[in-house]
Amino acid sequence: MLNTINTVELEGLMGSLNLIKLDEGIYQISSGKDQSIILEVLAIDLALKTMSIRHKHSVHHLEFKNNLDLVLDKMGIKRAVDNISTDIKAPMPGKVIDILVNDGDEVSKGDGILILEAMKMENVLKAEHDCIIKKTLIEQGVSVEKNQVLIELA
Repeated sequence: MLNTINTVELEGLMGSLNLIKLDEGIYQISSGKDQSIILEVLAIDLALKTMSIRHKHSVHHLEFKNNLDLVLDKMGIKRAVDNISTDIKAPMPGKVIDILVNDGDEVSKGDGILILEAMKMENVLKAEHDCIIKKTLIEQGVSVEKNQVLIELA
């Protein structure tokens, strides 16, 4: 299970804590009230803002989110560093303005795949990785719902 930590709240708390590095990946965190814990950092992914730690023989998976991350989550918009998908899904309800690819096309990471109009703005949905367009499931001009699969990738 992933535990979400609001980084704004964490920054306010950090001033009252002492962090001491005991060994490679092992830290002691203490407050001014004679309370301390020892944590072992198992893994850190800065791009995804995640960390795995061990405390008292239990492993905890943490995800750090600032206010922007929390708002984007509520809107259902994925960050560019989220897990790589095998499909292109609508991040929000809207209308397909243009489809920039055809079935069988090879696209590179960052290439535009289609243009979706939502909230009076045109949004270019891009390839998250190098891939081949397997099947286009929608047509230009149609309205789509949030999380609807628009294009399958191979």
